[in-house]
Amino acid sequence: MIFQSVPVDLELAIPGNWTLLMILLVVSFLMHIVFANLTIAGAFYAVWNEIRGMVKNNPVYDQLASQSATMTSIFKSIAVVLGVAPLLLVSVLYTQYIYPATIFIGEAWLNLLWILIVAFLLLYLYKFSWNRLKNKGLHLTIGLIGTMMLLIVPLIFIVAVVSMLYPDKWAGAEGFFHSLFYYPQIWQRYFHFILASFAVTGLVMYFWNKRKLTQRTKLHAVDGKDEVAATTENVKEDVKVYEAGKSFGMQAAFWTTALQLVIGPLVLFSLDREVRLLYLGDDVFLTSLLSISTLLSVVLIGMLFMLMKTEAKKWLLSSLTTLVLVIGLMGWMRHEVRESYIDPHRAENPPTIEQQPIQIGDMMIE
Repeated sequence: MIFQSVPVDLELAIPGNWTLLMILLVVSFLMHIVFANLTIAGAFYAVWNEIRGMVKNNPVYDQLASQSATMTSIFKSIAVVLGVAPLLLVSVLYTQYIYPATIFIGEAWLNLLWILIVAFLLLYLYKFSWNRLKNKGLHLTIGLIGTMMLLIVPLIFIVAVVSMLYPDKWAGAEGFFHSLFYYPQIWQRYFHFILASFAVTGLVMYFWNKRKLTQRTKLHAVDGKDEVAATTENVKEDVKVYEAGKSFGMQAAFWTTALQLVIGPLVLFSLDREVRLLYLGDDVFLTSLLSISTLLSVVLIGMLFMLMKTEAKKWLLSSLTTLVLVIGLMGWMRHEVRESYIDPHRAENPPTIEQQPIQIGDMMIE
């Protein structure tokens, strides 16, 4: 047993305006989480489509997998860079909670560094050896191991951020694997995150392949007359890959978004009763947030269905806009849940704040 209660905050005051730092935390987290979604689901889709290509002996799936691997190699670098700000901000604003939480899973928390390094190296090898490594079984194994390691990373972070919400349970914590089933919310949050990753990446795949297909079919236009894009074998193969990417991305986005209507309530009912009731009528603002995000999710499913049937540009733009709104609301609600859990403890163990008002135009942030 290391802690029985929330420790006293550091005497060093929080170096900045509390409200502004909270806003930056939510915004920076949302920027990071989108690219984390794209990285994890992109790696998974690459491995999945390579398996499909091997099983069906279809090179189209293999090229689609290579496309996902290439995109993942870009997204994962952005995700890491954008992850620095929210990690630092949560350490500053929730020092009394995040540090004990990470201590209780100390071995797993410290292992994050080498897990990420090895996973990234394997996925780089997976991408750059695509046409050089003749042993497809070995190549697939490299990608599979790298992807499985990536899937562990969000689980470690989720255990840490959920653990910080339950200071009363710290005395009974016995490490990472025990915490997986000791704290509420862990698995519900994890599958909610994974489904969100699949949905976001699916819609991005659709958008990317639709754009590339349009560019490819216009490549041989002469004097305003479109020659059929498939005048050469290379163009024919490219068109097949882009069509497959559109279909796969749309199916993934639609069905994983629909599944969120099942996982979402599971996340809600994994919250403590007092917190859950805030979103079910006890607090007008929080109930409104949940209602609007649920409504927008249903609307998004309808838009994705129409996009799947018509491929109209208006449904694509509407779907992307609605998705951004849903992600923003989910990030906001995630912050409100954290505050709902920590507020009672903060009243007994206040942080050391040196509040400096900030003026932005005519607006003053206290």
